[in-house]
Amino acid sequence: MGSLRETVRSLPKAELHRHIEGCVSTPAIIRLGRKHGLKLPSFDQAELDALVKLKAPMACLDDVLRMFAIAQSVFVSLEAVEEIVFEMLEHARLKENVVLLEARYSPDFMLRGKALDWGETLGLISRTCAAYEARHGVVCGVILIASRGYGLASAEKTVDFAVRHRRLIAGFDFADSEAAYPASLYRGLAARLRDAGIPLTVHSGEEGDYRMVEETLRELKPRRIGHGVRAADEPSGRLLEIIRSQGVTIETNPWSNYLTHAVDSIEAHPLPRFIRAGVKASIGADDPEILDTDLNKEYLLALERMGLELKDLVRVGRSAVEGSFLSADKKEEALRRMPEH
Repeated sequence: MGSLRETVRSLPKAELHRHIEGCVSTPAIIRLGRKHGLKLPSFDQAELDALVKLKAPMACLDDVLRMFAIAQSVFVSLEAVEEIVFEMLEHARLKENVVLLEARYSPDFMLRGKALDWGETLGLISRTCAAYEARHGVVCGVILIASRGYGLASAEKTVDFAVRHRRLIAGFDFADSEAAYPASLYRGLAARLRDAGIPLTVHSGEEGDYRMVEETLRELKPRRIGHGVRAADEPSGRLLEIIRSQGVTIETNPWSNYLTHAVDSIEAHPLPRFIRAGVKASIGADDPEILDTDLNKEYLLALERMGLELKDLVRVGRSAVEGSFLSADKKEEALRRMPEH
């Protein structure tokens, strides 16, 4: 076991699906809460862990999303944002051996109720990632999210913001409940992003049924699908063949999918089926601090409970780099650091 854990830890990895808002550690919440005089429910780490870390499956996805409130409260200054982003990058490099990282956030969620300017915050996050990349070689990019739960006006505002700042971002994402906010609502916004040359990923197939993934592909034409587990439920295999033939990458997040009831068990996760079907798939940690996970844990789950082999994880890692929204030269740099077999 120890040898396998070390093998997994040392394996170079690429992460396409990591939310900055889900990367706030409990010590960081306490430290920033004290620094900024925030009224946290507790300043005791064990007590706070019980409130901000999800240890067992919740009733539904919306219940999980509500757990973000405490972590979200500490994004009160540019200094706080910089600290959180830096710690996210440090953990990815030092503890997970991540060589390529696309970090995403929702400006309207992260900064809602705060005095911070969207443009200044994005500029800071972009500079922090660029400086870290220059110093440590971790290839970085930023994805902006439109939070569907805030309504269409918020999505329009976020798309407008993304188009104005497209040189600072790698891509765009529509997230939150697609059952309440179907893909068809965002068809025009997705077209605007395409016209601006901004690659699109969409949270889809985390709930509902496979028809939601079909609608996402038809209406929004994304290059990647976040989660996508319901795609495996289409009985004929036709949907997976469409995904494969279109070159769409599915960003899987196994532990997250278990905790949100997207799958009944880790053993039932469709990642092995995606791989067998020739679909490009990545493995992500989603919200590592809130879900108490990282890529090491996710890879071990794939090996020990899904029946995958190390060669499959090498393939997954390279698929992640190939599916990245970053520039060709950055992807080539990351691929040189990834094993081939």
